[in-house]
Amino acid sequence: MAASSETALGKISRYISSTRIQPTTRSLEFVRDALIDTYGCMLIGAGQAVARKTRQALINSGQINDYARACIYGTHYHATPGAAAMANAVAGHALEFDDWEVPGNTHISVVLFPAILAASCERSLSGAEAINAYLAGYETIARIGEAINLEHYDRGWHATATIGAIGVAAAVSQLLQLDSEQTTNALAIATSRALGYNAQFGSEAKPLQVGFAVEGGIMAAHLAATGLTGQAHMLEHASGMVALMGHRFFDRIDQAISRLGVTPAIDEYHIVFKPWPSCGYTHRIMTGMLEFRARGINPTSIDHLELHLPDMHAGILPFRQPTNQSEALFSLPYCAAMALLTGDLTITDIETGSWQREDVKQIIAKTSIRGFTPKRPELNYDPEQPDRIVFESSAGDQTVEIPYPLGSPQKPMPEAQHFHKFQLNAGLGDADAQKLWEQLRAWPQAENIHSLLTPRPDSSNG
Repeated sequence: MAASSETALGKISRYISSTRIQPTTRSLEFVRDALIDTYGCMLIGAGQAVARKTRQALINSGQINDYARACIYGTHYHATPGAAAMANAVAGHALEFDDWEVPGNTHISVVLFPAILAASCERSLSGAEAINAYLAGYETIARIGEAINLEHYDRGWHATATIGAIGVAAAVSQLLQLDSEQTTNALAIATSRALGYNAQFGSEAKPLQVGFAVEGGIMAAHLAATGLTGQAHMLEHASGMVALMGHRFFDRIDQAISRLGVTPAIDEYHIVFKPWPSCGYTHRIMTGMLEFRARGINPTSIDHLELHLPDMHAGILPFRQPTNQSEALFSLPYCAAMALLTGDLTITDIETGSWQREDVKQIIAKTSIRGFTPKRPELNYDPEQPDRIVFESSAGDQTVEIPYPLGSPQKPMPEAQHFHKFQLNAGLGDADAQKLWEQLRAWPQAENIHSLLTPRPDSSNG
């Protein structure tokens, strides 16, 4: 059955295929920084065990070979577009250091940029083209997110792997210059690859699910380009994505779709950048711990720490005392302890097993987590119900409330912190990092951004 433009997916497709989305200058700065941030995450993530295993599987299956053109960053390897995008997405998400957005609750740049770069590997890719594709993917993810979340995420679906796959199909459809009907079919086909579970969090399958979404979204766009069709009613059908994977409030779909063309989604929500390599739901509490440090709190004086956060957020963080790196990224007591003790959480902390430190264990032992039912469950962060830390000691109790985490649009990371993060992720000295940083910040005006995003000369991660 050919796709119909009267459906929700049809309306999204008609909008992104016929409209050059025009965001504000500030929003474009978020997009600019997102590519640089994601590139750094891919470079350092390429050395992680999950990325190395993924590449070995792609070698064994013949998708990494001497004839392929798509770059796997941080290595000397090239692969077919879908395989390269998968490998780069797995690497970029391996350390939970990549950005995310609020309505879709997805790690948006680590699905969109690997797809955009790989799908254009056979030709030049201008900054303007990359931005247009990214904004098409962002708009798609945000509007579907508004229609289905947060019930979708709360029911256990990994939104980056589900909604993200559809966003990738939208972005690649833009690159391929598909018309409205073809784009609708691409999004419809991508819903059949929209799969991933929160139950995989704390394991290597979590970043792998992101890789699957990217590969699937690229394939969906190419299938639609050949004329292959899908059911365009996959959002609003009684057995469609929203009903089976979210809720049955179908008016929410209409509400979300009605916002197309009013204000670009990137202007409404921007992007949340991560100052620390851990689940974003740890970051409000970690931001609060910095406030305690600023007050001069002595961690050894703690009798008890109570961490209050929405019950959905708490449910994503099940590991009290982590036993490995994957669990550490989803352990709120561990992340909170590191922020309180050191004022930071670094990749070195993660890789050296700092959860085994005695001072960290002591803080974890004194920590309890209290989930609360949010008054507005559709909001990821409700400033009227902030995360809260209660610090109990013999000298008296102290409390901090944290409405937004460091790295959010409401509490942005300073530019110096963005640069420091990139420098560490890229593994460069001061002079080389500064030079590359300045080059990359000009990518939106570049005639071919592939020439800027080259693999590291060091191919030890192969």
